[in-house]
Amino acid sequence: MNKIIKDACILFAITLIAGVLLGCVYEVTKNPIANQNEKAKQNAYKAVMADADSFEAIQGQNFTDGPTTITSNSQDFSADEIVEAVAGVKNNKIVGYVITIVAGDGYGGDIKFSVGIKADGTYAGTSILSISETAGLGMRAKTDPSFLGQLEGKKVEQFNVVKDGTGSSADDKVDAIGGSTITSKAIVKGVNAALAYYQVSLKDVKTVGGASVE
Repeated sequence: MNKIIKDACILFAITLIAGVLLGCVYEVTKNPIANQNEKAKQNAYKAVMADADSFEAIQGQNFTDGPTTITSNSQDFSADEIVEAVAGVKNNKIVGYVITIVAGDGYGGDIKFSVGIKADGTYAGTSILSISETAGLGMRAKTDPSFLGQLEGKKVEQFNVVKDGTGSSADDKVDAIGGSTITSKAIVKGVNAALAYYQVSLKDVKTVGGASVE
């Protein structure tokens, strides 16, 4: 019996010490990890809104309670979630917005990416944050810039994926990645969700902090 009690006390002591050490490690690494995550976000913002010098929170755009879904009569966005939106600012002027989306219709699961939309509604760029599509096929959405490059500089209410190579003939048409129509449609639908969110929630934003629309 004494041996059982002794072993239990030793196990308890080991567990206690391990817990304390883990707590210490968490406290030591918490801020560096948070700083690294923030740096990654800022880099993603800058990748899609190069004109901005800084990125500011938008009043009324609070995602602490969870993501936002978009309702549309033209497309089903039930699988797409807006998880963040910030304003890009330069010289005290709002030059555009960065919207982060999780597209839920990917072939390999969720695809998370940020898009930049200029203050006048022109599409500025896309930065994929996480993707698990098939190597050599759907992963080309991230590795081959020509796919998402089709969207940049276009000003449309929504994009449409085509498979016949006619995407370059109209601003709203996007050629699908060869052999990866599901991935192409998932990303473009997520982009359309961001464009719809811009139209509903950001287009009429006039000021952010001390900055205003040009």
